[in-house]
Amino acid sequence: GAQFGFGTAFLLAYIVSPKFCHRFVGYIEEEACTTYTKIIEALETAPEGSDLAKWSAEGAPNIGISYWHLGEDGTVLDLIKAVRADEAEHRDVNHSVVNMHDGDVNPRYNPTIRLDLALNKYVKDMMTRPKVETV
Repeated sequence: GAQFGFGTAFLLAYIVSPKFCHRFVGYIEEEACTTYTKIIEALETAPEGSDLAKWSAEGAPNIGISYWHLGEDGTVLDLIKAVRADEAEHRDVNHSVVNMHDGDVNPRYNPTIRLDLALNKYVKDMMTRPKVETV
């Protein structure tokens, strides 16, 4: 019930003022970054042998390893750092959107630049791949 109520209220607020909503979400993401930073500091300074130190060195869950590309040896600490980075990205995107005007291209996700980078990578890969001999 509460989630539906908040979702409805947020939708209405977004219709009235998208910039307010993006700024609001940006501030929530900032708080998330602060919280994750405190957790990381606690994990990194946990006394050796403590439950907290042991937990931070445990392997991250497979879903986290897969989603955040942590590698097979990704730890809980690595996972929390990845989540913090993800939250920071959300924070930056939401604050950036507030400063945009109609017709502006989002500088963080300019589709032309992304396409150019993808095409450049494709051409480079094509030019540097080993030649395959045909029979």
